[in-house]
Amino acid sequence: MSLKKGAAVRSLLYSGDLVAVDFGTCAVKIMTLKAKEHSLIVHACARREVWKELAAAASEDEKRDVYARALRALLVERGVKLRNASISLAGNIVVMRFAPLSQDFDVDPKTGLPIEARGLIPFDEPDTVTSVVITQAPAKKGKGRPELILAAAKRESVQAGMDAARKAGVRPAVIVNDAVAMGNAVEFFRSRKGEETIALVVAGASSTSVCVAENGVLKTARVLNIAGAAFTRAVKREFDVELEEAERLKILHGFTSLAGGEEADGVRVARALKPAAKDLAGEILRTLDVYAARRSSEHPGVKSLLLAGGSAKLKGLADLLSDETGLEVEVFKPVVNVGGAGGEAGIQALDPEFAVACGLALSNSVLRRSAAGRINLVPHKARRSAILLDVSPGFGRRFLAPAAIAAALSLYAVWAVNVTRHESAQEQALEAAAAREAALERKFTKKKQAAAAPKPVVDPYAYLGRLTVSGVMGDAGNLLVMLGGSGGVYVARGGRLYDANEEEVRGVTTEIRDNALRLFAGGKRYTIELPK
Repeated sequence: MSLKKGAAVRSLLYSGDLVAVDFGTCAVKIMTLKAKEHSLIVHACARREVWKELAAAASEDEKRDVYARALRALLVERGVKLRNASISLAGNIVVMRFAPLSQDFDVDPKTGLPIEARGLIPFDEPDTVTSVVITQAPAKKGKGRPELILAAAKRESVQAGMDAARKAGVRPAVIVNDAVAMGNAVEFFRSRKGEETIALVVAGASSTSVCVAENGVLKTARVLNIAGAAFTRAVKREFDVELEEAERLKILHGFTSLAGGEEADGVRVARALKPAAKDLAGEILRTLDVYAARRSSEHPGVKSLLLAGGSAKLKGLADLLSDETGLEVEVFKPVVNVGGAGGEAGIQALDPEFAVACGLALSNSVLRRSAAGRINLVPHKARRSAILLDVSPGFGRRFLAPAAIAAALSLYAVWAVNVTRHESAQEQALEAAAAREAALERKFTKKKQAAAAPKPVVDPYAYLGRLTVSGVMGDAGNLLVMLGGSGGVYVARGGRLYDANEEEVRGVTTEIRDNALRLFAGGKRYTIELPK
């Protein structure tokens, strides 16, 4: 279960804005969009044919350069500023496997994969890039089993796709295949119908991906070689023309003239296409049979099929597949709540040919809606680099703002503590100075008292009237007045009078008013002017 560790963090950190790059065998397609809860705003959507350049390329390096040039041209043409990319690799480069796991499955400490996954990898392990997701199967009598989804590809193929993207100036953040990308698009647009079990078919130029999604989770996937190129070759053989002319006739007529009649071009095209289309329908049914064999007899099974990809636009193909498979076939067009960047309808972005690109662009938006793991063949190091270089706005909103507030409060607390300490130090210094001065006064006062003899007086407080001010300390609210005279040395503070021994003179109170010290004793008042 440790495979799910960090999924929530990744969903938070991944940027929600990716440039989708669909590397096909016929064309390169890109898309950028802004995803909301149940709607999209498409900012850029374009394709560029590359099949002629790929056919003329003599090596894998040249093919990589063809893809890089096409992608760079599309990015410049559409003014795309995003630098993190979600990429779909062409054809059957990515192999997917599905298998049930035991409740207490073990994980290989070296590879981080469940032990059961190693036997499903069709390539040599050192030369393979893998991505694994563990899902929970529907509970049966309270005992649901986890299920494994494994995606594997040769390292060199994944690296080739990453290199092509980097040469065009973008960073690979996500690499998947057509099936996973299509699953993302369906999950987003049909989230309210997520309880259904549905077949997804992406019919491209050289291959067709067939998969089954149950409750929004892929359960099986196959890649077939019956696709648009097979249809074109069938028309080429029928008319004995070049591929370009055969492609034109295929697109023009499709399956719309299956009825008899004169040997018109439409009838001949439909007749040429029908065997390959029936083979495609048969392979789709085989895929559904494999899926059904792993489910109980009570399972409702697959009732409908979503058709996407460039070949989905072929006239009459959806109807023919419906007749051959007995399923409700719908051409997948994400039209609900989708608009163009300038407010227009954005019809170009709704073409079924862009279903995979749409799913790629949604990769991280769908990821953030759930903490569940996702298939991604980009090596972890490259993923971390993409995250650090383009942290998502959600991360800033959720963490940077509270962190800034916390930092401001911390700085204020430090400043307040420093001010308090400074004021406390000043008060302590003043108190120490006052104590030293009082000690010195007591020292000299004792000597004078030892030498002087008190004079008898009739009035015990008459000496108060003969006192003079020898010093004043403190501020206006806390004055300390030192007095001297023939009666000795005294200190007036806090409304009391203290002698040289710091003992309170009983019966005497003091008051400072109008720049004068007033002494009250024996019912009399003695006033001593304070120096100005």
